[in-house]
Amino acid sequence: MWFSTHFFDIQHFTSSLHSLFAPFFVDLGDPRQPGTPHYFSGIEKNDYEAAIASVGKVLGSYDSDHLHSVWGFGAKYGGIMRNIFQCGPAPEVNGVEGIIDAYRSTFKTGLAMSEPTDISEVVEAAAAKASQAQSAGGQSYSIMLILTDGQITDVNKAAASIFKCSKCPMSIVIIGVGNGDFRAMNFLDDMKCGRDIVQFVPFNQYRDNLHALSKAVLKEVPGQLVEYFQMHGIQPNPPVQQNEDEITFDEEDDGVIEFSF
Repeated sequence: MWFSTHFFDIQHFTSSLHSLFAPFFVDLGDPRQPGTPHYFSGIEKNDYEAAIASVGKVLGSYDSDHLHSVWGFGAKYGGIMRNIFQCGPAPEVNGVEGIIDAYRSTFKTGLAMSEPTDISEVVEAAAAKASQAQSAGGQSYSIMLILTDGQITDVNKAAASIFKCSKCPMSIVIIGVGNGDFRAMNFLDDMKCGRDIVQFVPFNQYRDNLHALSKAVLKEVPGQLVEYFQMHGIQPNPPVQQNEDEITFDEEDDGVIEFSF
């Protein structure tokens, strides 16, 4: 096999890796009230922000332009149910801070989280965006990150959308936030139909070790990307040559993350 399954080698055979974020689910509760999942204390990050900061930093390192689409779902605005809506004033934001700012700004609108919760529209929109980027030429692959409390109205409808999108150049990473019922998310992760594109990770299991969270989130992405490129006969790019003195590390990093599978 001529495709490497090391995450760091993704840049060798894809010239464009994109990240799409969907940081909402139907977590009922006022973000101004302590104890609710989206509570903004102004002092420390809530679980959604902590997950965005940790995983977004890793995914963003491989994004070709560091621009991310941020979408929400499972909410009402003006009394109308929205199964997909843009977070923030811009269609794309820059970096992790841009994602968090878009997430926070959404709660300053008249939005109210509500049921029923349908992820099929946001998944299919992400798949369409990923396919469009691929058809524009070159090598392109997208990763969709969904943050959820576990509730889902119609798991069979969601499964059908994921199956349809399994032919697209995209992986879906689902982060379970809180202590909800994640059986539906595990079902979507474990289902055997089409190309496997879903990875579910419970945030609380890794909340005290964000490096381990990032590693768990990216565990299946290399194999999923490799499988897609092999299915479509896409050849890898030449290896990237880089000198050791060109490699830099953030001073705040307290360890080394290895993504070798």
